Amino acid sequence: MTTRSQTFGISVGSIFATGIRGFLANPIPIFLAGAATIGVYLAFRIPAQAAANETRLIISLALDLTGLVVASVVSYPWYSYALAAGDGKPVDVAAPFRNFDRFTTQAVASFWFWAGVLLGVRYLYGIPAIVALLFYAFYGYVIADGVTLSGLKALGHSARLGEGKRVGMFAIGALLFAFNFFGAIAIGFTLNALTIALAVIGFTLTSSITLVGGAAIYRTFSEALEQK
Repeated sequence: MTTRSQTFGISVGSIFATGIRGFLANPIPIFLAGAATIGVYLAFRIPAQAAANETRLIISLALDLTGLVVASVVSYPWYSYALAAGDGKPVDVAAPFRNFDRFTTQAVASFWFWAGVLLGVRYLYGIPAIVALLFYAFYGYVIADGVTLSGLKALGHSARLGEGKRVGMFAIGALLFAFNFFGAIAIGFTLNALTIALAVIGFTLTSSITLVGGAAIYRTFSEALEQK
């Protein structure tokens, strides 16, 4: 996994190097966009968990889905900044807001993506959710890259990008998950306002690096698709 593969096309070291380098070149806009996304998600996740604790499962599911979709719409600038940083370009903070139609595209794609993931989590030990992630994980980059203004076509394009690379995607996905888990490790020591704040900051930092690194994977897969 440390060298380039014919099927995956990019090394783990290159992914992390791009992620760290791109983030450090544009830390403030990327971090703030990530913080906004995660903050919106938590605003729905906390009441969703409270509803689940009270066995109001339908309300909990509705809150979770709404939170994930709204947070994903808010994440469009995050994807845009990550894509620019991954390409080695300076981040144009205003760029995402010149294309408001892409927020709508993000909303449509996010609804179907997260509906599939949440339903997948509840059946067959969560395996369908993993499948959805492996097939459609790149839709945010597809939209930020302006490939299509159709949410469903963005999902379809994401699926095509990963053809023949699912095993490699699963492996790197597991590594990136572990990296992001480490970012939130503070919450594992004790649960109080300080550790929660540190966990949110740490997770925002690691997920921002991950998102920029993911842009490098997206570019590699896009180039491979264009050559077919």
